[in-house]
Amino acid sequence: MKEKTHLVRNRCLFSIFIIFIYFLCHRVPLNGIDMSAYDNLGLDLGAILTLAVNGSNKRCYVMSLGISPYITSSLIVSIVQAMRSKESKARTSPKAMNYWITAISFVVALVQSIFYALELKYVDSNMMSVLLVIFELMAGASIAQYLLLKNKKYGVGGFAPIIVVNMTESLVAIMFGSTFVDLRIPLMISLIMVIIMIFMEMHEKRIPLQRVSVHNVHAEKNYLAIKYNPVGFMAIMFGSSIFMIPQLIFGLLHYFYKDNESLTWLYINLNMSKPFGMCIYIGLMFIFSILLALLFINPKELSEDLLQSGDSIVNVPAGKPTRRYIRKWVLLLSFISTTIMCTCLAVCLYLQYKGIVPSTVAMLPTTFMMLSGLLWTLYLEIKAYRDFDSYKPFI
Repeated sequence: MKEKTHLVRNRCLFSIFIIFIYFLCHRVPLNGIDMSAYDNLGLDLGAILTLAVNGSNKRCYVMSLGISPYITSSLIVSIVQAMRSKESKARTSPKAMNYWITAISFVVALVQSIFYALELKYVDSNMMSVLLVIFELMAGASIAQYLLLKNKKYGVGGFAPIIVVNMTESLVAIMFGSTFVDLRIPLMISLIMVIIMIFMEMHEKRIPLQRVSVHNVHAEKNYLAIKYNPVGFMAIMFGSSIFMIPQLIFGLLHYFYKDNESLTWLYINLNMSKPFGMCIYIGLMFIFSILLALLFINPKELSEDLLQSGDSIVNVPAGKPTRRYIRKWVLLLSFISTTIMCTCLAVCLYLQYKGIVPSTVAMLPTTFMMLSGLLWTLYLEIKAYRDFDSYKPFI
């Protein structure tokens, strides 16, 4: 048996290989598209936020959907799974969950492909061109999902490396395409938000526990940990995917019912360059982040687990009081972290809407905040693999 597994090296090299393949594939253009119509296409706020999962704002490449269908379907399945009872979760195998994620990904990719294909500009617009583009977009989404799953199994960070590539690429393009005057205010806000994000990712609320299996002398070393930012940067990314759902629905309805004034108004205003769309997005983000924290850090399940094991929170009775106590801290921490993130988003949107900064640089603070959270998560995972790799076999 070898002394070292070289786990960190092998996984990092595999992730680099996946990133290289993805980097090449998401530059393949769609057939029959008038590429000249997208040469000088600008970035609006919605496009910048979705760049993390799509990788391109032009929507004229085979991989324009990116990993968005997989992210959306994973979110849906995770929420449904979190709402189920503990017994139902135990009866659900990972294979069954992957099946549902794949099935929902197919449906989401089909809807997004149709929506994208109908809005593209073609050299020769006909039914066959549209159908071919829909097929290519779904094929690109399948390839992106395949690369993501392989990286989750053999690489590091799951979908994080792909998102880091997308965000870094967009950041480089924005930074080199903007002047220092344009970047000054966004970069100052970005620095503050990155410090806040790293602080919230590094710190946690430790609720002291009394464990029946541990001697009382060591009781103060046992605790239930809840991060200051319970759902991390994922809320922003998932929130962007959630915001895309009503956009897709009203976009498709508007395509078929263009004479309907209400649908036309919603179609025009349901984006992040309009006050209505901004308010809807911020509101969805705030509610969604808190609900996500309550679903993923389930106070009911945590209190039941403590009750079954005979453990308890110090000075808190078991059962419903424990559940209420945990829920109080989850709500408080998620409210504080969500308020900070939504304030950052609101400031960015306001700066763009008032014309204080260009729309291309307005979302830099949010992008840097997400990127810092992703890189911190990657660092922790690589550190865990490195610690595992440092152990030497003694048999």
